Amino acid sequence: MKTIVIAGASGFVGSSLNAFFMEHGWKVLTIGRSKADGTWNDQPSLVRALEGSDAVVNLAGKSVNCRFTEENVKELIRSRVETTRALGDAIALCKHPPRVWVNAGGASIYREDADHVNDEFSPANGEGVMADVARQWEEALQISPAPMTHKVVLRITLVLGRQGGVYPIFRFLTRTWNGGAQGNGKQMMSWIHMLDLMRLISTIIEQENPPPIVNAAAPKPLSNRGFMFAFRKSLSTRFGIAAPAWLIKIGTAVLGVDSELILRGMNVRSAVAEKMNFQFEFPQLEAALEDLAKSKEK
Repeated sequence: MKTIVIAGASGFVGSSLNAFFMEHGWKVLTIGRSKADGTWNDQPSLVRALEGSDAVVNLAGKSVNCRFTEENVKELIRSRVETTRALGDAIALCKHPPRVWVNAGGASIYREDADHVNDEFSPANGEGVMADVARQWEEALQISPAPMTHKVVLRITLVLGRQGGVYPIFRFLTRTWNGGAQGNGKQMMSWIHMLDLMRLISTIIEQENPPPIVNAAAPKPLSNRGFMFAFRKSLSTRFGIAAPAWLIKIGTAVLGVDSELILRGMNVRSAVAEKMNFQFEFPQLEAALEDLAKSKEK
């Protein structure tokens, strides 16, 4: 039986990844703050969990659903950088380290450009808080002492899943007639269905020589206007009230999140997934939303 170690297994993506690999016959070990096979403040337990494993996936880090105050930004960076360093230090102590280390990253690392689609070979010159967080996160991975382990950065876009993330938020907005364009509606939105994200991680791990960077993004990014239209269509909602940028800023401040998460675009695809011959089950947003809407009705 193959073994995978998941750091951050209690989160939205981590819990799905845990279930996915268990369903496919893997032994799953977890790393977290408590009640896990390894804990961050106990290096020997990290080494025991990682020793002899086939792969490790690190999803740990403070949720981005917060206001970007100076204190929160420091914690966004610290929680990602320190856990990545801790994994690297533990892997370096393993006699039989994991063959592959997939470390989550952010697709916000690319420059926002509605007219140009970024892939893994595009410059990582994005601007804003989340771009800075992503760069420091990746740097922590690259300098980690794990010479016998393939290190892979997984630059994740918006994940559409049934149990959390952005899908319930956009679904609620659409159901309450607030599913119109946000801001000017021109900002691009890249996304991936949760099942495709799980399958993509599995495909990366199975590669003999995994690529150093993979974008977790479906091949068809949409403008925010098109994205919200697809949501309205999937939920049979005739219209949605648009929200100008100033209203988004007020609303996000009230909700305790930052407007950058909505108003900043992401125009990303994966050239590397194509090279690995990865086939998306949900390449089109309409099909992904139809699948999620049906699961909600069950």
